[in-house]
Amino acid sequence: MASSALAATYNMAAPILPDPTLSPGDVLTSDPAIICKSGYTQTVRNVPQSLKNQIYKAYGITSRLPGEYEIDHIISLELGGSNSAKNLFPESFKTQPLNAHVKDTLENKLHALACAGTITMQEAQRAIASNWTTAYVKYVGPLPGGVSPVSSGPASPPVPTTVQQIPAQLQGNASMAPLAGGSCPPAAPVKLSKAGIYHLPIGDSKYGRTHATQCFKDAASAAAAGFRGVK
Repeated sequence: MASSALAATYNMAAPILPDPTLSPGDVLTSDPAIICKSGYTQTVRNVPQSLKNQIYKAYGITSRLPGEYEIDHIISLELGGSNSAKNLFPESFKTQPLNAHVKDTLENKLHALACAGTITMQEAQRAIASNWTTAYVKYVGPLPGGVSPVSSGPASPPVPTTVQQIPAQLQGNASMAPLAGGSCPPAAPVKLSKAGIYHLPIGDSKYGRTHATQCFKDAASAAAAGFRGVK
């Protein structure tokens, strides 16, 4: 009974989609060589409570229960989204069947597709910024409960780019993690072997049987990281 009473106090009319006039989406970078590095999101996540309060106020949310909302990145950090107010909106964990947990599933799927080179990072960014419920159907499958995508009203404006400083440790060698089975994504086809030797996809007889431990966009990037090619 207590849990039912608590559920009744949640705002079940909380916005599923962001208001494009308030927060159309914004990106920090679209470079998969930066975004797809392990640990990237921890280096750029920075949304102070004062900014979160500003977002709640802009959306007219004057009260909330613990655990009811998160201030969500419309274009998630794992897709290169920024911490700008233009990329933030209050998303409920409690609305049913669509909520922050469902959007998280899409974010993970788009990250995997973009980092594998199946789609471009820009495609992923625009899909989730335009209407994440529509993108879910396209890239994941039917929405929970069999519901239809939420109407987004007028088309969102093009996703702008915020100029921010990319952490130095994420610049430079343009490396990416290998795919399952030891292959490399199209964006970084140069394979690094366990022996610390890089192999090129063209003209290298050992390339096909090399199980990559790291992938680089080109030979120059691998050499800049301190590795050598086949003699």
